[in-house]
Amino acid sequence: MQKTLKLTAIIGTLVLLLASCKRDSATGWDTGLLAPLATTNLTIGNLIKDSILHTNADNSLSISYQNTVYELNLADQYIHIPDTSIGQKYTVDSLRIPNSFTTFGISLGAMARNLIASGNTSQVFLGQYLVNQNGHQDSLPAISNLPLAPFNFNASNFFQTVTISRGYLEINIFNNLPVEIQNLSFQILNTNSGTVVLSDNIPSIMPGDHAYKLYSLIGKTVESNVSLKVTNFQIPGTHGNLVTIDTSNNIFITAYIGDVRASSAVAVFSAQDIISQNQELTQSVGDRKFTYIDCKEGQLDVSITSSIHQPLDLTYQLVGAYDKLGHPLTAKTHVDAAQGSQLATFTQTYDLTGFAINLTGVDGTKFNTYTQVIKAHIDSNGIQTQISNSDSIHIQYFLRNIKPNYIKGYAGRDTISYAGNSPFSLADLFGGNSSNALKFDKASISVSIENGIGVDGQVIINNLTSINNNGTSVPLVDHSATPVLGRQLYINKATDFPLTPRTTTFNINSSTSNISAFISNLPNKIGYDVQIKTNPFGNRGTYDDFAYLTSHMKVNLNVDLPLSLIANNLTLRDSFNFSLGYNQKDVANIKDGVLHVILYNKFPLQANITLVAYDSAWHQLDTLLNNAQIEAAPINSSCRATDPKKTMVNVNASAEVIDKLRFSQHAILTVVFNTKSSNATCNGQYLKIYSDYNINATITGDFNYKIKF
Repeated sequence: MQKTLKLTAIIGTLVLLLASCKRDSATGWDTGLLAPLATTNLTIGNLIKDSILHTNADNSLSISYQNTVYELNLADQYIHIPDTSIGQKYTVDSLRIPNSFTTFGISLGAMARNLIASGNTSQVFLGQYLVNQNGHQDSLPAISNLPLAPFNFNASNFFQTVTISRGYLEINIFNNLPVEIQNLSFQILNTNSGTVVLSDNIPSIMPGDHAYKLYSLIGKTVESNVSLKVTNFQIPGTHGNLVTIDTSNNIFITAYIGDVRASSAVAVFSAQDIISQNQELTQSVGDRKFTYIDCKEGQLDVSITSSIHQPLDLTYQLVGAYDKLGHPLTAKTHVDAAQGSQLATFTQTYDLTGFAINLTGVDGTKFNTYTQVIKAHIDSNGIQTQISNSDSIHIQYFLRNIKPNYIKGYAGRDTISYAGNSPFSLADLFGGNSSNALKFDKASISVSIENGIGVDGQVIINNLTSINNNGTSVPLVDHSATPVLGRQLYINKATDFPLTPRTTTFNINSSTSNISAFISNLPNKIGYDVQIKTNPFGNRGTYDDFAYLTSHMKVNLNVDLPLSLIANNLTLRDSFNFSLGYNQKDVANIKDGVLHVILYNKFPLQANITLVAYDSAWHQLDTLLNNAQIEAAPINSSCRATDPKKTMVNVNASAEVIDKLRFSQHAILTVVFNTKSSNATCNGQYLKIYSDYNINATITGDFNYKIKF
């Protein structure tokens, strides 16, 4: 009996404790239930990423979303540099003899001294007369048969003898005397042998005038020392007319030998450059005119063959090409002497990575032009060697795989047309809702064109079409006076150092377009038809276009979407942790009970909710609520909800349900919103969504426990 009383007391105590646990109002739960099992809070952020969700001044929400409709790497158009072969067969026939320019003058005073030195009585008298009359006005007597000292050209440091296959001689004779010069005869002589290369006579040169003569040197054999000799000239005098006698007045002669090539030569080649060429190679790249490239990568291949029976030291330099340390691009090679009929050969590859190359030529005024210096140095014993046009050096330089980081110059004019579809994730912003889930009151769209290339452009957007998952298409229509679609939109070039893309924005007016329908279609892609014209005004002569390897032009569609909407099965979802107790021992003692789902809805939208439980591996266990209805929050005269609407839905947790939920770890709450079809205050109006709108859900349990003794 005593044991029975004790057991009864214990049971009574447990009953009282359980009752107090179940009904203790001090817990603070407004339902007076045992304890919360899970809570969750759904906001518009469950649907839309925070990064694009913005709170306006009145706390209403809007979406600011940008999507790149089309992106073009124009650098691919401009930056492609074709492989280039720089090669030439250098023979004596193509060997350039340095151009030579020389001046020579003889004054009236020098002529007087020559007359005095002649020893001829009459000439001595005339010479002395000219000296004495310097600075005075007098009549100038006739002077005849007056030879002048020869003028010498010296090329002994290069050739001993050369037979010329091409070349010319320019002679200019300036008469700075106050009287006419008549019958001026001269000769070009090989000084050592005395053979005449050419001769001529000029009948008359008036005072203050000059005579110009051009002579071909083709077929002439020229020695290393050449003389220009004036063999005779006459001064007829002034015939009694007074002139100022100035002994500094002179006859001035200039001689220019240019563009000389040799068919054969005898020279001492020791320690001498037999080839020293400063040449230009201009690439053909359409109408583009580049002045500079910076190589990301590339190679210079050198291949040399020589038939010259002496060793050669060759130097190749790409002028204006420097690496990042300022070192010039120079390739130095040694080529052995040819042996009999066997040519000497040499090949090597040089890495151009990191080299910057100037493309403006020798004088800095050209475009797409490499400048190369090639020198061939004979390393022999100093013995004179006969070289003819049968001897040659063939040098092949091959620039390949040039991929610039950067180009500058004039990028040319191009018209590039593209049509296609671009992913547009506006539909994804709304969690995969159907295309008719939302109708927006207002929306604004702008097209921004981001130009990261230093080239002016015009963009024509012929078409933009909103295409949703169902395949429904809504072409954008713009009826404004200055429409964005179908009109040439001028785009300024980017600026450099540092690279700063230029963004130009064009707004589409909602009052003259179908923006709302375009957006409400909830597109998952945008169809486009775009035409881009570069340098629409042609070459302005500034040559300041530029492009980096990473330069792009982007056509962006910017959407500003105030969340003022009509909902049609708009769906929000949230996942959260959900279990029946803190540990499996607690859960094992639950027999059955009731789950209370308490919801506070501050959205002015009625909703249906579904609650599904899952285990730790997200396997579905049970659907606790299916399409349960909750009311919209009440709204004031401004169509704004200020207080949430409370709804509680009870779920009968039978023993069968409890058995399923014993392994529950997660749950997903799905809320499907609809705008109320009738509302006395804001019937049929678009309702703004504010930052404080949410649905707060709490799940509590009122369970019956098994008592084991």
